[in-house]
Amino acid sequence: MRNLALAKILVVLGARAAYPLAAPLLLGIFIVASVLFGPNGMSPPEALAVMRASPTLLAVLWAGWLVLGLPAARAALVPPSGTYLRWLPAPRLVFHLAGAACALVVEAPWMLLFGCGEGLVSAATAGLAALAGHALCATRPWGALSALAAAFVGGAVFASASPLALALALVAACLSIPEAFRRAPEASARANRGFFGRSPLGALASTFLLGVLRGEPAVLGRALSLAALAGLVLPLAARGHDLEADASIGALALGLAAVALSPGLSGAAAAVVRSERAASWLCDATGTAPAARALAAALAGGLLGAASGLVLALVAAFGLHAPLLLTARLVALSVVFGLATGAVLVGGAREAEASPRRGDRGMVQALVWAAFGATAASLAGEGSLALSSAVALLLLHRSARRAEVLRRLRGAA
Repeated sequence: MRNLALAKILVVLGARAAYPLAAPLLLGIFIVASVLFGPNGMSPPEALAVMRASPTLLAVLWAGWLVLGLPAARAALVPPSGTYLRWLPAPRLVFHLAGAACALVVEAPWMLLFGCGEGLVSAATAGLAALAGHALCATRPWGALSALAAAFVGGAVFASASPLALALALVAACLSIPEAFRRAPEASARANRGFFGRSPLGALASTFLLGVLRGEPAVLGRALSLAALAGLVLPLAARGHDLEADASIGALALGLAAVALSPGLSGAAAAVVRSERAASWLCDATGTAPAARALAAALAGGLLGAASGLVLALVAAFGLHAPLLLTARLVALSVVFGLATGAVLVGGAREAEASPRRGDRGMVQALVWAAFGATAASLAGEGSLALSSAVALLLLHRSARRAEVLRRLRGAA
């Protein structure tokens, strides 16, 4: 009974830690799936047949799922608030099973895809392989057992749906989950230094990002959903206009990114600015320069934009059945443009917050940037990315120079 009560507590802690990160992800997946697998869309067996026919596409989609689901799966597997419970005299298996049960909920969309397409064995294989992959991503540095588990994950991913693949995935999960649990305190100690190490700019940016993810995860879900919809539109537009050259498809991706990412990221940019303002007391106490705050906020918005661009590119590559080179091209173009878009819109949101007409000004800037990006892509093709990046750098420099003036205006307001 004691072990059952401990397992219940661990499940609750894992659910609470993962919910703010998993909710926008699951919402975005639901929207994408409703369009991709709609009445006139693909069926799960057809989608899996395309994935199995192209090992490159299969690897890219698996990598994309591991990247997108990692924050939520890691929080569910080893919740930070449950670290103190590991000192209780309880079997380690209780911790492992409770964490795995929570993390499998995060893997549910991936399991559902494989289950609808290939059956229960494939669903179980996909869930256990994804769980093992996320556990390995949460384990640093790797040891011999982690390397062996990674090899088993690779075998389970590329093997066809069979009991052998299920056995490989099960062994990988049994090897990787205890390692992730054992090294969780070490990972937490390294995480205290932040993703960007000891850089003040990186520390501020990660603080603003965490504020958005914890306080307003819906804005990120909206941005990712619009990016995914743009990725679904890209293959249809490319086939409708008979675009076959990689350069033409890249230019189309930039145009769609401008139209979809700008309105989607406008809300995320405003959330970053609100997160910056919530942390202003800490910045004032530590004497952080206003320019550093502006650059950190722009970096946080740029990272959100890069994530949206990555989603757009991966969904588009899946719909196009793109080879590796075209997939890499779409990822590079969309991620860089998303980075520039996020940084620019955060600067505009900081200006809008100091203005009496905040909402109107932020919306107008998002529309102007969308029109600029789409027009540049239609006229200059992929070369418009250099122009957009240059304009973004100029606007970022202006935002840093006006940071002190805006801080005084916001203080007066």
